Amino acid sequence: MSVVAESRGTPRWGRLKLPPLPEPPATRSGRVLLAAQAAVLLAMTGTVATRTWQDHTWFGFLLMGLALALWVPEARQRRIRRWWFVYVAGIFVYTLLRAYADEAGAPIRITYPISFDRWLFFGTDPTLWLQRRFFDPRDIGLLDYLAVATHWSFFIAPHALAVGVFLLQRRQFPRFAVLMVGTMWLGLALFFLVPTAPPWFAGEIGQLAGVRRIMDYVGGSIHGSAYSSLYAALGEPNSVAAMPSIHMAVTFAMYLWGRRHLPRLAPVLLAYCGVMAVSLVYLGEHYVADLLAGIACASGAWLVADRLAPELSEPAMQPADTGSRLQS
Repeated sequence: MSVVAESRGTPRWGRLKLPPLPEPPATRSGRVLLAAQAAVLLAMTGTVATRTWQDHTWFGFLLMGLALALWVPEARQRRIRRWWFVYVAGIFVYTLLRAYADEAGAPIRITYPISFDRWLFFGTDPTLWLQRRFFDPRDIGLLDYLAVATHWSFFIAPHALAVGVFLLQRRQFPRFAVLMVGTMWLGLALFFLVPTAPPWFAGEIGQLAGVRRIMDYVGGSIHGSAYSSLYAALGEPNSVAAMPSIHMAVTFAMYLWGRRHLPRLAPVLLAYCGVMAVSLVYLGEHYVADLLAGIACASGAWLVADRLAPELSEPAMQPADTGSRLQS
């Protein structure tokens, strides 16, 4: 049965939700290019997870140049996959520049977030309060392991959500990429402007006596050398990038995304934000001030992504093009 136009009003075919047009079969050269593009993004990911980019800083910039050369052809195509370059390369460059944020000449700040947290909690420091009540360095407990696991889930959860958005909400993926990368880059700007020491750092130099870095105890109890290597790759060489908390910023950005696009998942993501916030403070990784700044960065990136990020869609079909596809 053919779908025909109605006598009055909008043609009936105009109200149908047509399936997207399939992309033409890739040529051999196209498949080779796609494989090379995917390989360079995987290389970036692997480089971030190792010390390669620290031991050979030139390699990171060379890899970025190669990625640009391979992905330039995608700029002319209306294919959403090009936003994977924005997502991966944006995080990769953020990681490279973060390593230099404490060398830009701005003085390292230590005391102002301590003062803010004490003002906010009526003279009590929340990190010190939590650790005195729940942490025993002689007896690493389940709470300690769960808090560290929550902290390290940051390196998996947002990327798992990125894959899910690309597979299930593909037209929205450009907006998601802008949200995540924008959140990190807003935080990066603050790393350069106000390099700030975390609570455990302040504890080590006597500014916040009694605060310990619980993650070191947990990592050492599991596998000391493996923990040291992984932390050196992901946490160093900048130990004073606490303001804002990127962990909190990205986690809250995930919640903002879920509230709009995944409403059934939003309560879970909000609970994840709460658990992440408490874990970061308890572990001595961040002040509450850092968390609030991270939430502000995520909110700012959300406004930009919501208003400015392009939403790609299939080209509109003309009536004359639909006849052969609307037969039943």
